[in-house]
Amino acid sequence: MLNLMIVDDESVAVNLLSNTLEEWGKYELTINKAYSGNEALERIRERRLDILLTDIRMPGMNGLELADHVLDLWPRCKIIFLSGYNDFEYIQKAIRKGGMDYILKAEDDELIFQAIEKAAEEIKTELHEGSILKKAQELMQQAIPAMRRDYFMEMLGGEMGSEAARVKRFTELGIHLDPKQDVYLVVGRVDDWGKNLSTSDRTLLSYSIQNISEEFLADKFRFVFLLYDRFRFVWFIQPKQFPLSQGEEAEVAWERVRQFVKGTSESIQATCSQLLKLPISLMLSSNPSSWEKAAGQFDSLKLNLSSGLIRSVEKLVVEPSSDTAGLERSSKTFFAEMAVRNHMRKLDLLEAHLDNGDKAQFVQHFHEFTLLNNMEVSETKLTYLTMEMFANLSSFFLSYMSRRNLIDELGAPMKLDKYVQFDNHSSWEAALAYFRQLGEMAADYNARLQQERTHEMIRILHQYVHDFMREDLTLTRLAEVVYLSPPYLSRLYKQLTSNNLTDYVTEQRMVRAKQLLKNTSMKIHEIACEVGFESAPYFTRVFKKLTGSTPIEYRESN
Repeated sequence: MLNLMIVDDESVAVNLLSNTLEEWGKYELTINKAYSGNEALERIRERRLDILLTDIRMPGMNGLELADHVLDLWPRCKIIFLSGYNDFEYIQKAIRKGGMDYILKAEDDELIFQAIEKAAEEIKTELHEGSILKKAQELMQQAIPAMRRDYFMEMLGGEMGSEAARVKRFTELGIHLDPKQDVYLVVGRVDDWGKNLSTSDRTLLSYSIQNISEEFLADKFRFVFLLYDRFRFVWFIQPKQFPLSQGEEAEVAWERVRQFVKGTSESIQATCSQLLKLPISLMLSSNPSSWEKAAGQFDSLKLNLSSGLIRSVEKLVVEPSSDTAGLERSSKTFFAEMAVRNHMRKLDLLEAHLDNGDKAQFVQHFHEFTLLNNMEVSETKLTYLTMEMFANLSSFFLSYMSRRNLIDELGAPMKLDKYVQFDNHSSWEAALAYFRQLGEMAADYNARLQQERTHEMIRILHQYVHDFMREDLTLTRLAEVVYLSPPYLSRLYKQLTSNNLTDYVTEQRMVRAKQLLKNTSMKIHEIACEVGFESAPYFTRVFKKLTGSTPIEYRESN
């Protein structure tokens, strides 16, 4: 939707042109009107302006001065100058101001339509090919490092996705690792930052650790350094050339990688200590892992880093090897736990479904988030996971009901003591059924509330049109009445009623005009003014278009 403003000190000219453009309907235009340069300037400070149609010669601030102010506020605005004078000097000044067109008021409306089409197409071109797209691309490039970090954190949290999805994301984010091959992980920490370091100082030193690590490892390996919290980091390492086979040759190649990384890690520790005065400790994997199992490997390294294996500072430890069966059991347990916790971290999706009153989507995602069946974990672990999930759901629903003021609406029938006491439920399934029912009730309530609010909004709009039919009933003014933006109101009204709001306004004006023609002796120009048309000829044209007869013919036949 484009925001267009018509400015002229002749109100009849403004209103006639506004009506003409609304009737034209070629583009989705929000039409604003102003009757002086100063009034226009006040209004454009509040809302973006795309196209300005302005008279040049106006008392006070003329159109050329207004154009200066408009371009200061909205540099991409397209300006079309209108004038009743074929004045060469004004034409020259208008062109210097960057005016797209200079049109005489006496000329045909088609020239104005063509000028608006030209402006609209230029705006469209700029959006797709010009500086806006370039700026978006620049911002995207600036955001990529943060997006890479987020993606790595998702993978380390167990959200791996398919190999095809991983290949796609690696390419999009410019990650120079092979998404199909194994990866070797090293987890490290800064043992002591020292005293009196600001956040910016720590950030700078973190980058320094990254630079030192890359200096030693990036030439020989594919290497990514990721700082995953304030003190700890992880290295992702792969050979630049992978062995052709996956048998003994691959094992030998990976052993060489591990030995080289171990030896080089000592140099990295020494350099950080000497140059940065920072002691760092490192926990090296005993073996590489597939990307699918990298999250489990990462979790194990973190656990060992914080355990008794590495209590003192500047230690370099290789993670102890475990038997294959034990690793497999550990991996299954880890992924079972991570699946539960990742779902719990996505409770904001449930909140969105509740807010939207979408009960079906809520039930579907609630079932996915709380699925504990077929988990290969011990009975004790399952009990703890169950209690953890109950605590998360309890906290989520208590917070949601309180923030949305639903306690009084839904609290009593749902027995608030069941929110927080697991023992008040006969089983885990009963607890889930309780929370699911609570969510369904909240979704139903929100759906009813939204319906009531939208119906009330429609009622307010219709009442305003009825009460102020003589006044300005542009989309912009009606949007102000219900505190929405014009484009959103236009879409919402069409969605709710299957009609255009501007069509409704015109229809109601015609209904009122028919009543006045039948039941009063008011003159045509008086009726036109009464129903919001300042131009009797334009009122007659619209009336005939919609009814098939002129106002006089309608009066005579009724």
